[in-house]
Amino acid sequence: MDDLVQDILTRLWRSYPGFRGDAKVESWIYRVSLNAAMTHVSETMKARTLQGAISARVTAEPEGSPAGASTAQILSDFLSRLGEIDASILMMYMDGLTADEMSGVLGITANAINVRINRLKQKFSDAYVD
Repeated sequence: MDDLVQDILTRLWRSYPGFRGDAKVESWIYRVSLNAAMTHVSETMKARTLQGAISARVTAEPEGSPAGASTAQILSDFLSRLGEIDASILMMYMDGLTADEMSGVLGITANAINVRINRLKQKFSDAYVD
């Protein structure tokens, strides 16, 4: 976790000269942090796969949560199935951001974000809820 915090701070420091002020500073910080976190998660998952820590993907199993899977494992699997924008929306939704706040970060209308959130909920339900 300390590596992630350090990476976020480094990215903020390096990218600050390029901040144009088109968005709120909070939105810019959130976007930089979100990108760093997503990269970190992606790299961590790749490293685990290469080390053999993950022997079989959940996608090889029938739809639904595997027996004994933790909430974190289920969420990680679901996030890995999503595209970058949908994963970003889900992470921000779980952080409690409103559609308007997400719109400022992603540059997508609040209405489109609400539609995506509803589709994500349905997709999750279809895959993991009996």
